[in-house]
Amino acid sequence: MRLTGMKCAVTGGASGIGAATVKRFAAEGAQVCILDRDVAAAQTLAEKMGGDHFALELDVRFEAAVEQAAASVYTRWGPLDVLVNNAGSELNKTYNETTVEEWDKVLDTDLKGPWLLCKHFVPPMVERGSGSVINISSLNGLVGFPLSTAYGSAKGGLVVFTRDMAIELATTGVRINCVCPGVIETPMMERWTDLMPDKDEAKAMLRGVMPIGRMGAAEEVAGAVLFFASPDSSLCQGSVLCVDGGFTAQ
Repeated sequence: MRLTGMKCAVTGGASGIGAATVKRFAAEGAQVCILDRDVAAAQTLAEKMGGDHFALELDVRFEAAVEQAAASVYTRWGPLDVLVNNAGSELNKTYNETTVEEWDKVLDTDLKGPWLLCKHFVPPMVERGSGSVINISSLNGLVGFPLSTAYGSAKGGLVVFTRDMAIELATTGVRINCVCPGVIETPMMERWTDLMPDKDEAKAMLRGVMPIGRMGAAEEVAGAVLFFASPDSSLCQGSVLCVDGGFTAQ
């Protein structure tokens, strides 16, 4: 019960790593606002967990929507204790095949979105003098991959954004850190393997690039997010934690 009484918000919280994080936070005593474009799925999850958890529809690309969500959460709870910027959009295309619209969608979701959430949710944390922000980047934000220029650029930018924000927030009592998952079995990974000629072969390849010999589970990433949300990470500011089964250790 390391988050007892804490008020938390998780973007993209209706599925994958986001949903695993929501469930882990709730199990640790937190009250969670699930922010997701799929508000029906988010509401179903909130109702399933019971308690004071609730859902709001949000597309993180649009400032007016983020500002409205922040106002709703603040009216209900006051300043958040924990904000998790998890919502993401992937793209598997070469740089020259990527359209401007596709580039903008990925960058707006994966990089502009976290900035907008911080812009509208963090100032009340600063005013209070405490809080934790966790950005969910990716292995793609640290090392290069083919067919990943848009996604990798956004996730790499999110790593640097975390570090820059950490310096700005260093004396405020608000912490901001970053988790970089490796190959994780999530709906996003399923969508990627669906594009391959042989899905089973693609999954076997992904397991093969992980030194531990398997893909990770969303719940394992949620454990790392919990660390940054809890007081156990009180000295972490601008930290980037790889949860990748040893990939970046090679």
